[in-house]
Amino acid sequence: MQLKTQFLALVLMLANIVQAQVVGKMFPALSGENLLDKSVSLPQAGKGKVTLIGIAYSAKSDEALQTWRQPLFNLFIKAPGTDLFQFEPYDANLYFVAMVTGINRVASGKIETKLKEKAEERWKPYIILYRGSLEPYSEELGLKNKDLPYFFLLDKNGKIVYTTSGTYTASKQRELEDKLTEMLGDNQFQNKK
Repeated sequence: MQLKTQFLALVLMLANIVQAQVVGKMFPALSGENLLDKSVSLPQAGKGKVTLIGIAYSAKSDEALQTWRQPLFNLFIKAPGTDLFQFEPYDANLYFVAMVTGINRVASGKIETKLKEKAEERWKPYIILYRGSLEPYSEELGLKNKDLPYFFLLDKNGKIVYTTSGTYTASKQRELEDKLTEMLGDNQFQNKK
């Protein structure tokens, strides 16, 4: 049991090192279609605003990404009919990217249908299906563990300023919110669309 704990600690330490190497880099160009069948190119779609991008590229990482969806939608997207006692969402963009790569590209139609059936209508513009090679992104973004979702917070120009990975925890949300508040300041609600 002790060996298993030490191995897990080593894996987490290496993941933190890889993530630290990504901070300060520009997010690489990535294009796909959202669940409304509209083309979206990242980071261009988010230019001019702070943007959070979540990436999953396996069934297991998508399950872990699901733990983030509702908390992040609560932070970034105002639900209809929730004016009373509802905090304003952050003035920032949010995108979830399902990367369909390798042999899974053959089944991309089924994956897309399943995503469209499961997603609430208000979420569909923010969920992007990417079909292509994983290699350029695994190297550039440090996507080393296919079982984990990865999150990248970008500044207004598309530069990565913060990363995290894995399932949702309240402490990870606090770290993300601290970074958002630092980047957006007290005037974050003045430029709402």
